Amino acid sequence: MQVYRSVRKDESHPVVPSRELSHLRAYLEPHQRGRGLTLLRIGVVMYQTSLTKGQELVAERMVREFRRQGYDAFLITSIYEDWEPALSIEEVTARGGFVHLYDERLRIPVIRVDSYQGTWPPRRIFFRNFMDVLKHIVEELKLNVLITHSTLWNGPEEVAKFMGWRRELIASGSIHEPMLFCHMSHFQDPSDERYPLEERSYREAWNKFSLARIVKDADMLLVATPMEEEGMRKLGAKDEQTFLFPAGIDDTLETYVGASGIRDRYKLPRNAKLVTYLGTVEERKNALGLLGVAGKLSQNRGVHFVIAGRLEGEYGEKVKEEAKKYPNVTVIGQVSDEEKAQLIRESYLNISLSRAEALGIAQLEFMYGGIPVITSGTGGQSWIIRNGQTGVILNGPEDVEGAAKAILELLNRPYYRNRLGKAAARSVSRYSLTRLIQTFSKLLIQEFAEEQELVSPLNVEPSEKVLEAWVKDNYRVVVTTERLTVVPLKKAKETASIPLRDIKKIKFQVRALWSALLVGGAVTVLFLVTKIVGWDWASMLVNWLSRVASADGIELPASSLLTTSVVFLPLAISAVVFLLTAKRGYLVVSDPSKTAFVPESFIKALRLADKLAPDELFGNERMNE
Repeated sequence: MQVYRSVRKDESHPVVPSRELSHLRAYLEPHQRGRGLTLLRIGVVMYQTSLTKGQELVAERMVREFRRQGYDAFLITSIYEDWEPALSIEEVTARGGFVHLYDERLRIPVIRVDSYQGTWPPRRIFFRNFMDVLKHIVEELKLNVLITHSTLWNGPEEVAKFMGWRRELIASGSIHEPMLFCHMSHFQDPSDERYPLEERSYREAWNKFSLARIVKDADMLLVATPMEEEGMRKLGAKDEQTFLFPAGIDDTLETYVGASGIRDRYKLPRNAKLVTYLGTVEERKNALGLLGVAGKLSQNRGVHFVIAGRLEGEYGEKVKEEAKKYPNVTVIGQVSDEEKAQLIRESYLNISLSRAEALGIAQLEFMYGGIPVITSGTGGQSWIIRNGQTGVILNGPEDVEGAAKAILELLNRPYYRNRLGKAAARSVSRYSLTRLIQTFSKLLIQEFAEEQELVSPLNVEPSEKVLEAWVKDNYRVVVTTERLTVVPLKKAKETASIPLRDIKKIKFQVRALWSALLVGGAVTVLFLVTKIVGWDWASMLVNWLSRVASADGIELPASSLLTTSVVFLPLAISAVVFLLTAKRGYLVVSDPSKTAFVPESFIKALRLADKLAPDELFGNERMNE
């Protein structure tokens, strides 16, 4: 791993120059000059890295594909890979809570943050002091999209709170670029077949309280299957919030397939048809069930079983030891992307007897390569595979007998096997990672366009810092280290952004509709003048009103009283309008003669500007509280 950014500005550790960050700044410059360009700068948040686990792979591939398509994306994760430290906690804490690396094996930039393995819930990692760490990461990398993965850990909750905090800052008048929050739960209903009562009830509670809040706050929800989409709706998701994202097939695997030497490398029989399991070797995946299937076909020399993937703990070691009893089984362990591509090409069938599966990335990849899948049909696998059309769905994870029969049938009917494989490839081609990210990124950019319409065009230089901001009385006032910005919310085109060094003075002013008072006064004077010269328009108007009222049976007050009221009515109405529209405030005058009116309620902003400006701005003006 090559470290290319690892410290904050206020620390003494040296910062290593980075081509990646230079590339990022090159894109940022035109964006900071105006709003014509929307560059996606994405932080994908996942609790650990892995070369074999499904959720982790989705997060890592998402980052890689965003970058391949020209966007800047980073994986924000813990210090752990497959539950083992990939970086010392001492190094992370010494560098301020996070270390920015380029991971050569994952082929993506990774930001590893201060973290720890919790004791409850089981199998989860938690970020430490993540709100402060995330604030620094977002500010330094100018991120505008955060995508969180998985459930039952504090990453999604902390990001949801961070976004809520940011929205409150914007509502209070602070200057921030639009930012989007997306979440992908990889959701599975807590099953009594998989989880004991205590863990199952905790998962249900977490979904009810934490996940429901995340669903409410997220701008977009990525769902792996229609079943997951329905689960999100039950938690309050709207139709326009969800985007079907079935993990994504890594279609770049095709570039790895060359001359395949995987049979020789792992001493796999040359003439046997390979039935391959690919994935983490853990209890949930039911790898021991595969050995039962192999035992059923031990006399058939035309088939050989391959178990590929990282061995998880005691269960993984048990599978490895038990497999030695079966001459038609080879456990090859974790494989590289190149080996995986070769293994898919060499396989005759893929098999999965998993007890729980949100989707099944390995199955998608085999199908994409034209290899039929035999599956237990658990979870999302019943959606991606159509029984008898693109693969074979068994009667659950314990259907060893059915799996053996399905393998024999497909061995004996190669044309049927080929037909299933071709149909499988066609059915999943639309779920390539390239296509999914292309569509998803367009939706994000469209969402930004809608967000930017709601944001006032305030230009803030990178060197500026927002000191205070307020929103009230239909105005937004922001004071930075360099300027005073005044935005009339109902007349955004009249926005004034005045450098503090250019402000010459601030003087008290009352703003109102003087024209209304002028018009009302003029009409009253006109009535008085006509009475003096003998035309008496007011009396003529009163006599006409009296005739109209009498015709309708209405008796009006004495003519003289009514005439006097009519004479002074325009002045009275205009005075009321004048008083209702009057605003007390201050006029900020700059050079060249540019002014901005600030309501009196923003006196704190003006005092702060006066303190920061080089000249005395108020002079003898009285500053009212």
